[in-house]
Amino acid sequence: MRRERQREAKARRPKGVRRSGQHASWRPELYRARHRLLKARQRLTERERRRLSDLFERDPIIAEAWGLKEAFRDVYRAGDRADAERRLEAFLAAVNRAGLPAFDAFAKGIRLWNQELLAYFDEPTTNGYAEGVINKVKVIKRRAYGIPNFTAFRQRVLLACG
Repeated sequence: MRRERQREAKARRPKGVRRSGQHASWRPELYRARHRLLKARQRLTERERRRLSDLFERDPIIAEAWGLKEAFRDVYRAGDRADAERRLEAFLAAVNRAGLPAFDAFAKGIRLWNQELLAYFDEPTTNGYAEGVINKVKVIKRRAYGIPNFTAFRQRVLLACG
């Protein structure tokens, strides 16, 4: 949503108009807030909270998108499957009310994978470790220029991944 708001500002700018050498569409407050917007509510410092609050006053659509992001994060903070299901339904209802195209597409995918997403609460295991090892192997493969044979490549992977 942040990038979308930047693009909208650029589209509204009349052609050929510049502001002191800089594009009139440039919104530095949106650019600077990118990491803050991704951070979880609980991890924000007081200063970051104030800055987000100022941004949300100027751009309520960003505030709504951030609230939806936090509502989705809350699904995984649920204690059990029933609570997670309620939170997920509340999130999907909020997405419908908001009418933000980026979240509409996301919600469509969530609806398709609803049961798989909620299965985490029946058996809270993930494939995160396997994904991490796969990523490490891919990095080694990209950096493997000059490794003479598969045996040497295999040894490097075993050394890195255990």
